[in-house]
Amino acid sequence: RLYKRQVEPVRALPALGDVYDLDEEAFVAQARRDLEALRQGAEGLRRIQAEAARSRALYRQKQSVPYTPDEKQLLVSTWAAFFDCFVATEGVRQRYWEFLKVPSLTQPRKHAWGFLLTHAALAAELAQGLRYVELAAGQAQLEVLLDEPVPQYGLPPRTFGRFKEHVLHVGTTTQLFTGDGYRGTLHPLLAKAGVLDDPGVPALLQAMRDDSRAARGSLLKRGPVMFARVVADLTQDTTARAVFPVQKTVAEWMGDTRVRRAGRPLISREQALKLLERMAPGDVVLARQNWFLSNIGLPGFWPHAELYVGTAQDLAQAFDADADVKAWVATLPGQPPTFTAHLARAFPAKWAEYTGKDAHGDPVRIIESISEGVSFTGVEHGLRVDYLGVLRPRLSKRDKARAILRAFTFQGRPYDFNFDFFSDQTLVCTELVWKSYAPAKDMMGLSIPLVNVAGRRTLPANEIVRLFDAEYGTPTRQFDFVAFLDGREARGDAIEANAEVFRYTYQRMKWDIAQE
Repeated sequence: RLYKRQVEPVRALPALGDVYDLDEEAFVAQARRDLEALRQGAEGLRRIQAEAARSRALYRQKQSVPYTPDEKQLLVSTWAAFFDCFVATEGVRQRYWEFLKVPSLTQPRKHAWGFLLTHAALAAELAQGLRYVELAAGQAQLEVLLDEPVPQYGLPPRTFGRFKEHVLHVGTTTQLFTGDGYRGTLHPLLAKAGVLDDPGVPALLQAMRDDSRAARGSLLKRGPVMFARVVADLTQDTTARAVFPVQKTVAEWMGDTRVRRAGRPLISREQALKLLERMAPGDVVLARQNWFLSNIGLPGFWPHAELYVGTAQDLAQAFDADADVKAWVATLPGQPPTFTAHLARAFPAKWAEYTGKDAHGDPVRIIESISEGVSFTGVEHGLRVDYLGVLRPRLSKRDKARAILRAFTFQGRPYDFNFDFFSDQTLVCTELVWKSYAPAKDMMGLSIPLVNVAGRRTLPANEIVRLFDAEYGTPTRQFDFVAFLDGREARGDAIEANAEVFRYTYQRMKWDIAQE
């Protein structure tokens, strides 16, 4: 019932705005943000396509040789990550695709930006999409697998079929060829409007040319065969169409939401401050901010995890008087009298930053890995998001203190853009939580299995919620539920929800903007 409710058509949404209705300054600012989203989405498509190509033998495996569970997991996770980047790229394309209605003579910057974003997105989609279709299409066993719904990755039924239809549609290929021709005639306008001087645009133009060349090559060499194959598949497939996120209305809603709701999360400051009353040092926080660039390429509804440490006073109240913690602290170098005294002595510069204020003037309460690196943050950054879940590890205070000590050690290290869980020099968000609570000889810790996503051993934040659901109500469960603030995009707010609702959120479709 929950799954069906989340994928209802978007017809009930309010009237949508148009990015071209923005004044020129706001439009260009939005276009620059979307340029970065496009860059990340296109780069993700290239990287994941290359990863899939390295496993070509697996993709071309004979029908008579069934896939093993591990092979299925690799194929599905790779497809989920590829599809995720595809949707992010397509969202940008569709948001700007009516650029021809914007006169180039009277609004040259809007017209130029609209064309660049639309055509660069299309070229990237076709360049990598055609290669992926060539790799996967025609393999009955594989296509059945990729068309199955996978709630934990946010994949509705028939995503691969819909994808094939898009990249092999005569309309999109015609747009590629006509857009390539238009690019040449538009160059003087780009120069006159000053768009070519904008950071990122030269690289975008080069990527557009490279992707277009690759897509045209695929179409000329293998297009007729692939077209014939996909047409046969579509005529034989009588399955009713499921909701497919790559729709014009969705792209418009994404753009409208990002413009109108910039800097205003669904969770209010009052809700975040009220939540602090129930939180305790060592809690694991799951967070989601709709339409954020950091979501791209991370399959699943929940993209981010944080470690809640509270204020210095909270730490002292939680740990300094605990006998077990005191006994452990006494074994540390210098025999500090308390846990907080040890943190202050071992990390003087970090302790000074931690006991100060964040950029919003709030006390620091959270350690999280963000694009700037492993950072101390407060309520406005860490808790004022669109969806927020709080889980409490069922561990001793000593284990939680050790986890926080480890997190302090990691603070200041760069963000891990390669998602390499086997290096401590850079850390992604879930890696910070996972390594802080990793079991050791003298620490029970949390046993959270890594998963294989697109050929890499990693831990999407979604997996933490999936684990919570799998262990829910069992004597050996590793987490207790603390709170869940459930965003409502259509209403622009968030409501308090219970554990029964939270435990299934990992099954939500990531790109479904009709979530209640």
